Amino acid sequence: MRLVEWFREVRRRAQERDERRGYAVDKKRVAIAYLTETVIVAASLWGAWLFAQMYGHDDWRQIQLMLLAPIGYAVIEYCRVPLALSTRTHGSRLVKMLALVGVLCAAGVTVKSMSQLGEVMFRPRLFDVVHAAEDLQHAEGVRATFADQIAVADALVTSRRAEFERAEERAKSDSIQLATLPKEQCTPISGVTRDGRPYKGQSCRTDPRIVPMRDNLKTTVAARDDARKLLEEAVTGRSHLNITIADNTVSDAKVKYREAVLHSQLHSFTGMVFGVAATDVTDAQIHRFLRIFVFLPALFVSFASTLIAFTAVHRLKPKTIDLHPASFDYLLRYQSILNEAVQKVHDSHKQPETGRPAMAPGD
Repeated sequence: MRLVEWFREVRRRAQERDERRGYAVDKKRVAIAYLTETVIVAASLWGAWLFAQMYGHDDWRQIQLMLLAPIGYAVIEYCRVPLALSTRTHGSRLVKMLALVGVLCAAGVTVKSMSQLGEVMFRPRLFDVVHAAEDLQHAEGVRATFADQIAVADALVTSRRAEFERAEERAKSDSIQLATLPKEQCTPISGVTRDGRPYKGQSCRTDPRIVPMRDNLKTTVAARDDARKLLEEAVTGRSHLNITIADNTVSDAKVKYREAVLHSQLHSFTGMVFGVAATDVTDAQIHRFLRIFVFLPALFVSFASTLIAFTAVHRLKPKTIDLHPASFDYLLRYQSILNEAVQKVHDSHKQPETGRPAMAPGD
């Protein structure tokens, strides 16, 4: 029973206090506002810690330096709720304006922290898209290089085939020309030697063009054989170049890139906003969309607890007191006595200082 009475007394005193100052504060709303700030601060500090670990290069001193500013931002976060309450409860307009400026400044700090967390939230999927795009570009570059090599090999095969065909034509032409030359002309001869013995035989004459043309034919045939070997080497080298593997690599890279884009929620939303396919979204469009998708939610989060604190203050209307009809006579008598006293004080100030009579104790 004593505990119940104590609670009643506490509530009665709190009610009297609220009535005297003309407003009441909803403690539940204030607690929710501080709880919201606590969650924001915890998320900001945890995100700053992960960010420092990721980009601190395992240097503990750099990690500590990267955490100093977020700790200061966390302190400012907790200042926003009391500043918001001061804008509703303080009696001085100047203090209210200063408190409002403080609320806006603290909200700016929250926007910065939440924007960083929002951007970091999409970063892993953006990394996947970037890596997939790099792999696709590398595969396309390898395929382009491979295609250039094939084009060079095809040109080499065509050139050497033409050389072989020209050598073959020269060899055929030389053979035909050599075949058309007249054969050796042989005529019978007979006579007597110096020692008186008779002899018989043949005298043959060879065309003087045959020997040089035979040598030329040998040279042409050798050149043709060399051209055939070079052609065979070029054909063998071309047969080793197969663009199918490069095409398959490019196709796999395209599939992985499309999958990475489809898993990126940011690319999908950006594509819906700009009316293009997710795979056709550019980096500039993504950064323009981030201003809306990251900045505005951060702005809303920054004012959430502030609005809760604003609505936690309720102005109280003054209570009216019902008067008994007989009490009006007392009020009229009090008003007349008060008027007479004011008139006497006013008249006493109008009299000269020396000639003013002394007032009796009962006056």
